[in-house]
Amino acid sequence: MRYLRGKSFEEFARKIEFLNSEEDTIYINKELTKNLIIELLERCEVKTILLPESKFKRTNKKIIGALKEIGIEIESIKPITGRPTNKREIIKKYMQKNPKEISEITKIPIKTVEYHYYKLKNSL
Repeated sequence: MRYLRGKSFEEFARKIEFLNSEEDTIYINKELTKNLIIELLERCEVKTILLPESKFKRTNKKIIGALKEIGIEIESIKPITGRPTNKREIIKKYMQKNPKEISEITKIPIKTVEYHYYKLKNSL
């Protein structure tokens, strides 16, 4: 899968130029337009285009329908947001202890430990 991120059509056009012709899945962080689709189809043989939920909702349904007719799937995905952290994995190691003990051992603030601890406990 290849990620295409940009703010303007010109930026996307420059990035599309460097795509391999055998790319089959592409993530685009912008709603699809006719010009963007034409540029993309000229450069590679894409089979699946992934869009964030918000951009999928704003993309013209005629464009989505036309792409489905020629065999290209359009899927909406929920992007992962927020700052990545490994605290969840650290807390997972000490699930047999209570949150206060985990906080003392790991030096992670108690509120953060409680948040991850109870989320993990509910998911198990």
